Amino acid sequence: MIFKEDKSTAPGINIVEKGTENGTVTDKDGAFKLTVEDPDATLVFSFIGVRTQEFELKGKREIFVTLKLDCNKDFFDSNEVHVYANSGVINNPVGGQIDVASPWIFLGVIKGSYAYQTNLEDNKMQTGQLELAHSISNCDFDIDFRWNYRQVNFDNNLDFSVNSFETDLNLRKVKLIAGYSRLDFTKIETADNKKLSGLSIGVGRYFNIPLHPTAILKVGLYKDKVEYQASIQGGHKRFLCFLKFYKLDSFNELSVGIGTGFGYRTKKGKG
Repeated sequence: MIFKEDKSTAPGINIVEKGTENGTVTDKDGAFKLTVEDPDATLVFSFIGVRTQEFELKGKREIFVTLKLDCNKDFFDSNEVHVYANSGVINNPVGGQIDVASPWIFLGVIKGSYAYQTNLEDNKMQTGQLELAHSISNCDFDIDFRWNYRQVNFDNNLDFSVNSFETDLNLRKVKLIAGYSRLDFTKIETADNKKLSGLSIGVGRYFNIPLHPTAILKVGLYKDKVEYQASIQGGHKRFLCFLKFYKLDSFNELSVGIGTGFGYRTKKGKG
């Protein structure tokens, strides 16, 4: 008998013939012997931290069982406020960002984010996001739903905004992203205005190294335009940082942010 996650042996697992008190435990090698009353009996495997599992013998005299670890998920991204000072290295040197995450509710964790950058003249870039995180969740994966908004005024020529509706499938350390985007693009110099629909796809990866960064790459595909978004974001304790890249048509920006975060608690209502 082994654990599915790391293929290690499973010692000390309780085994009981279902409906009886006939049972045993596995030895240090994950092996066991049990004389059953019925050759078609069902064996029940259980232990603290392990998912209870049933196995129908169906006359078998030797079996091999793979157990899964149980999990109680803690959503450490809830009850948080993050505040950043950020700077666009290329076009918009002054800016800031704030992120707020709600407590966990029966639907998940609600997150809101807003960022603004400018050159203190005509250029500006702002982004907003509203996300329902962990709305569908179990031990192996969870799913997030998100609305994302980007708006740029650049060089008195480009004026565009993008609305995206995305879904994240989070599989342990890997994130898969897919969604629909709507681009409203205006080039003032040529009086060119386009309203385009497109597909958003992306991938993310969490790294278990100092600052615990998460890297994300997304691409928006439209009829004659491609939108690029890339970011790497992490932190340690109250220190937070990120590096983000954005490009659409002739506009591109590399943003660096440094910030801090703190948790908060809500008062429980009286029962």
